[in-house]
Amino acid sequence: MQKFLTIVIVVLAFVALGVLGASVYGQYHLIVSGEVAQSQRFALLPGIAISAGVLIAALTFVRERGKTEMERRRHVSEVLLARASEGFKTVIDLLSDQNNSREVWVRAARTLLQAKRLGSQIHSEEYKLAYELQEERARNDLYTILTRPDDKTNGRQPLPPQFFYGIDDWRTCETLDEAAIRASQNAVAYAKTIDSVSPQPTLRPLSARSVVAIFSFVEYPKDYDDPLDDVPDWDENWGHSHDIDQGARRYVAHTKQKVAVGGKLHDRTAKEGGASS
Repeated sequence: MQKFLTIVIVVLAFVALGVLGASVYGQYHLIVSGEVAQSQRFALLPGIAISAGVLIAALTFVRERGKTEMERRRHVSEVLLARASEGFKTVIDLLSDQNNSREVWVRAARTLLQAKRLGSQIHSEEYKLAYELQEERARNDLYTILTRPDDKTNGRQPLPPQFFYGIDDWRTCETLDEAAIRASQNAVAYAKTIDSVSPQPTLRPLSARSVVAIFSFVEYPKDYDDPLDDVPDWDENWGHSHDIDQGARRYVAHTKQKVAVGGKLHDRTAKEGGASS
């Protein structure tokens, strides 16, 4: 209906423009030729006024319609951003305790994919940027959740493969074969009665698709536009700084001059030159 109405308005605008042009031309021709009385010349003025009014109304309609469409898209983008942000928060809440429950991981993976799908439908530029920030935050939070602290390096280490078999004692399980055996179901016989429900079979190993979905999200995409690439580098005049960044500048300058390999310090220029020779 809206598309049909737009077509009608456009057609009327062209008709009004044609009538207006013809009326103006006719008025000009009468004035120049002097073939009719002055009262007859003014007879064309109502047609000119009406045509101009129709044309102005049509242009106003098109302008307001464009403005309304823009506002509609902004509103839709705002709603999509809110729902996607809620989805990311739900995923973090589901996995924040570092559980290895198959059911929880499936729910988290589905919610994550839905949040990404909502984000892909955001078209307003400012809301797209806001969504990318929410996605970045979720990716960082999941990285922390899905890794373990390493006391030796003060860094973080990946979860071991035994974790994904869904067993409670994955920390003490040495091999994947052993983890698979512990995660296997035992056959249990039971009698069906009207007074009780039958126990539901449970799978302990995590769904492979849910694992792939979540960890694929944590990894930065290949087409990721890293904002750090646009950061200008510091020059070598580190000695001229006496502000809060003086330590940082000295560190950056030192990394350009020296490199440590195997517990030994080397001059970076000499090492690069040796490597290229």
